[in-house]
Formats: sequence, C-alpha cells, structure tokens
Amino acid sequence: MWPRGAMDNASVYGTEDCSNSLSHWLIHDHFRRSRYYGDHIVVSEKKGTYLSAVNSDLAEALKSEINAEKQLEAENLGGAKAPAIPGFTITTNDAEVRLTKTHGNEKILVVFNVNHSVDMDEDLESDTQQVPVPVALPPFTIEITKGNERLCFHLDLVESGDEEGQYDFRVEEFYVAPAATGEDEDVPASVYASSGKYIDPNLHELLFIRYLEERGFNAKFCQDLVSYATHYEHSRYVALLGKIKAFVSK
Repeated sequence: MWPRGAMDNASVYGTEDCSNSLSHWLIHDHFRRSRYYGDHIVVSEKKGTYLSAVNSDLAEALKSEINAEKQLEAENLGGAKAPAIPGFTITTNDAEVRLTKTHGNEKILVVFNVNHSVDMDEDLESDTQQVPVPVALPPFTIEITKGNERLCFHLDLVESGDEEGQYDFRVEEFYVAPAATGEDEDVPASVYASSGKYIDPNLHELLFIRYLEERGFNAKFCQDLVSYATHYEHSRYVALLGKIKAFVSK
C-alpha cells in the first residue's frame, strides 16, 4: 500500500530535523530495534538509561505524524466521523467492531477486528508517484442465531473482478453451532466446520449468495464495511500514536 505520513527527506538513519513527520514504517522500525543510531536518537550503554533528547524528539515527531494523519483523514477519509453501515447497530471495543440487527426471528451478529487489516504493499511504498489511500480488508464472521442454534460463516473480503475499488466476500468456512449463552460466544472445538471451497455449485448459489443477500449481505454491504473499517482502522492508528506520545512525554 503506501507509507503513512511519509514526508520528503526523511531517513531511517537520522534527519536534520527530527520534528519532521515519521512514516508508519519508520515508527515501527524504531520500536522494532533495540538501538537506533541516528543524529538525534541515541541509546545509552547503561541498561535502561536513555538520553532525555530521545523522548523530546520522539514526542515532536509523533505530534507531526498525528497532524499529518489527521490531514489525510480530512482529505481522503471524509473527516473524523466514521461512515455508517445502514441497517446495523455498531459497537466498538478498541480494535474489535460488532454489527447487530434482527431479521424476522433471527438475531444477526457480524464481528471483525481491524488489527493488521491494512496491507502495506512494499512495491507501492517505493513508488513515490503512487500514493493510494490505504484500505482495510478485515476478515469477518457472520452469526445468524435462531432458537438455540447459530449458523456461522467465516468470510474474507476480496476485490471484485467487475470494477477496481469494488469488493465482495468469499466464504472460507461455515458450520452450525450452539447459540451463544450470555457472554460465552466460544464455539465448542467438537463442532464440525466445512471449508467454503468445497461445496456444490447450486448450494453455493443458494447458501452463500441468495441466503446471505436476503439478510443484507451483498456488494453494497461489502463496500460499506470496507469504508467503515478503513476509517476506523485509521482512527485506531492515530489513537495509538497519541498513546505513545503521552507515554514518552511522562
């Protein structure tokens, strides 16, 4: 994909101005290394002792990165307010998102997690002429509960072959499990699950397409989910930078 907040003249091995915004991969590279030898960031040989300039410079770099990401949000992601997913009630718990609704006597639950849902394409990162908006494509589950049972699907989001920037889902696994009781949503290990790759074409059409479409799971839903997940993942990334800034500034 693209390097978040990448700024001109930034270098992994030091810059003339550490207040310049660090790119997404640079921040991860810094925290992945035990020592970063640059012009401004130096680790003391004494275990657990850091020069005070490190925290100050890192806090300034994080501040610039946060501002750059908020500008990207305003220009490319429609602002701070997340897009809606029509027909669903949305609840979030940090990286986890839950969508709920009813269909007749059925309770429908969709769950996905935005961690690692943005694929940073190294080829695009190295191409300064291409700066595509990052897209989050989290795998998700659909649970349709009726009585004491639930029909479950594990799905991946994939690009539609019809048009660039359009998305569809692919069923990876499906099974019937006991309904969740209270907060216990775990599926017993004894439940048989089948791969979505091996199913009769007629059943594929009826179960994976028409049955799910009847409950609102179609190309429009996929597009809405991608838009929401992309915006929400970005907001979590900015929040993470803010937490790190607050931590190093203590």
